Amino acid sequence: MSDLNESLADKANALKEQATEKLHDLSEKAGEVTDQIKQKAGEAWDKVKSGDVKEELGHLKEEAEEKIHDLTDKAKELWNKVTGKEETPEK
Repeated sequence: MSDLNESLADKANALKEQATEKLHDLSEKAGEVTDQIKQKAGEAWDKVKSGDVKEELGHLKEEAEEKIHDLTDKAKELWNKVTGKEETPEK
């Protein structure tokens, strides 16, 4: 019975060691991922602070306004054709 208890204790200790090693590995990987996330977040924040994003958004806003204006003109033209009015749209 003593041999059985020792065998079970040895197996339990081996499993405990494996679990400790795996936990250590996971902890290291989590640290690496955390560092990568911090780096990416820092890069993104630097980009935001640099004004690049604001400039790009301003450009996209201008493009969107132009497209809306064009679509409005086309909608007016189509409405005039549908209703039989042949007015030229205001520009």
